[in-house]
Amino acid sequence: MRSMRAIILTIGDELTGGHTVDTNASYLAGRIGELGIKVSRIETVGDDTEVIARQLLIALEAADLILLTGGLGSTTDDITKEAVALATGRKMVIDPGLRSELEARLKSYRTATPAVLDSLAGIPEGSEIIQNPVGAAAGLFIKQGDARIFVMPGVPSEMEAVFVDGVLPILGRLPRPEITVTRVVKTTGMSESAIAGRLEPLIGKIQARLGYLPRPEGVELRLTATGPGETVDRLLSESTGIIVAALGERVYSTKGEDIHFVLGRMLIDRGLTIAVAESCTGGLIGHLLTQVPGISSVLDRAVVAYSNGAKTDSLGVPAALIEEHGAVSAEVAQAMARGVRDRAGTDIGLSTTGIAGPGGGTQEKPVGLVHFGLAGPDGSDTSRMVFRGSREIVKIRAAVHGLDLVRCRLLGTEAGAGG
Repeated sequence: MRSMRAIILTIGDELTGGHTVDTNASYLAGRIGELGIKVSRIETVGDDTEVIARQLLIALEAADLILLTGGLGSTTDDITKEAVALATGRKMVIDPGLRSELEARLKSYRTATPAVLDSLAGIPEGSEIIQNPVGAAAGLFIKQGDARIFVMPGVPSEMEAVFVDGVLPILGRLPRPEITVTRVVKTTGMSESAIAGRLEPLIGKIQARLGYLPRPEGVELRLTATGPGETVDRLLSESTGIIVAALGERVYSTKGEDIHFVLGRMLIDRGLTIAVAESCTGGLIGHLLTQVPGISSVLDRAVVAYSNGAKTDSLGVPAALIEEHGAVSAEVAQAMARGVRDRAGTDIGLSTTGIAGPGGGTQEKPVGLVHFGLAGPDGSDTSRMVFRGSREIVKIRAAVHGLDLVRCRLLGTEAGAGG
């Protein structure tokens, strides 16, 4: 039997007009993907009752599961429930229990008029109500033939709450003889073409579908397998092992984790302290590390020393060194790493100094040039990289490479070439 197919419909003129980024679709696709449910299509539809209904009818022909978000409020553009009723041939009714519950919750709000309450409590006949713990617009669950329809609010915080509290438990009860699971293997310091050069000869041995997703942080490898749960686990584990053997230390996670979480856990587990001195990355490395729970036990400080004066005052970099070699140089990067480590008294000192662009580059020091310094108990060293891309991308790539330098130092290997 085939695996369950899902379609996601996100609704709202603010989405089709480009005014709001659709984060709901990516959230839902990721969460149901964790359950082994394959998303075959994602559609975005404006606030038009007939268009929504038409898209839902198409989805009902093609999918077992349809997830809709948006258009559940009480204003004139909140028409999703009416569109669902039209598509499923149901009439709209007011649920008395839901109306009473809303009236009690919203009695202190002047805007909670009888018309508003009726609108919020109106549902396509036969719908099962899914409570919204953080808002007024309740979600809905509808059985339509062999298909299952979930209707959720469009506000991301409300959608996520309705999904977790109400949708997930129902999905967990649905029979799925086969599942489709995707495992994300994350790499850095190696281009997509270089990775493909190593993996393509092994495709016959990799028993899962392999996809490449280049990002500024590195290349994500997505392994997808379909079948009974135990079979899927085996196929993904064996395929992951082949990839790790082929790419070695360029793989930093086989669980889809970001590099700062991987490095942060390594530092915490080993009890190694770190301090960071940043110029061109502007505090991005410090920001990423502080995303890691428990990092306060090992991260002493992250200093943004952007100007030459700050490098001298905050890190003790000699002004004469900057004058002789320039702020963007191996010598200054090394002095920054040593300076922040000495002042913090940490095991490791990491530094960045470079030219993020779009201007400021020269033939000798082009845009994208970044020098890194890494200081430890056994001394210090530097490395030089030139990253391509916009100012933002250069900063991201430099921050990730800096983190990778520390990761590889702890592993006893060398960081990759970046990009």
